[in-house]
Amino acid sequence: MLSLLPLVVALASNPSPSPAPASSTRPTPLTEIGRVRTTPICTTIVVHANGAITSALDNDRTLAILTTNLRNTDFDRLNSLQRHNAIEELMKQAGAIRINGKLADGEIKQLRAMAQTSTDPERKAELKAFADALGGAIYRQTKVANEFMRDVTIVQGREDAKEVRDIRNRDNPPIENAAALSMGAGRVQVPDPPRSYNQVMRAVAADLIDLQTGIIADEGVAADHSIAATSGC
Repeated sequence: MLSLLPLVVALASNPSPSPAPASSTRPTPLTEIGRVRTTPICTTIVVHANGAITSALDNDRTLAILTTNLRNTDFDRLNSLQRHNAIEELMKQAGAIRINGKLADGEIKQLRAMAQTSTDPERKAELKAFADALGGAIYRQTKVANEFMRDVTIVQGREDAKEVRDIRNRDNPPIENAAALSMGAGRVQVPDPPRSYNQVMRAVAADLIDLQTGIIADEGVAADHSIAATSGC
C-alpha cells in the first residue's frame, strides 16, 4: 500500500523547538487566558498570548475536521472529478492551518522578545516556557499541514500523469518494435496512483491522530505556564 504521509518520520527527524516531556498524566487543556485587570505590560502579554492560543485552538479544530473527513469519505466510490474536489477541500483545510501557524508564529516571537527583556526572573522563565511550548505545538501543526499538502500533491500528480498517459495510449497506440522501445527507454516512469484511495486516506488519518498526541502535550505545558506568565504585574 502506498504510504502517502510519512509524517511520523518527518517530525521525528525535525522535532519542535521545545518538545514537551512525556507524562503519564493527562495534559492540561489549553484555553484562552481570562481577562484580568493588570498593568499595561501584562495586558500586552495577554493579548499576544491569546492571539497565539486562538490560532492553536483553531488549528486543533481544523485537524479534527480533516481527520474526520479522511476517515469517513468514501473516496473509492467517487469519480475522478468528485475525488479531485474532495481532496481540494482537504487541501484548503490544511492551508488554513498553515495560515494560522504564520499568524501564531508572529505572536510567539513577540512573547519571546518580552521574555528576553523582562526584569522579573520568575516571569521571564515562565513566559519563555509558555512561548516555547506553545510555539512547539504550532510548529507541529504547521509541519503536519505542510507534509500533508506536499504528499497529496504528489498523489494528484500521479493521477494526472496516468490520465495523460491513458489518453496518449488511446489516441496513439504504442508500436511494438525496437525503435519505439528505444525512444521510450529514457522516459521517467511515474508511479500509478493508489488502487484504493480509502486505504491511503485511512492511513493518513491514523497518522494525524498519532501526531496530535505531541501537539496536545505541548499545549498542556503551555497551559501549565500560562497564568504565571501573564499575571502578577
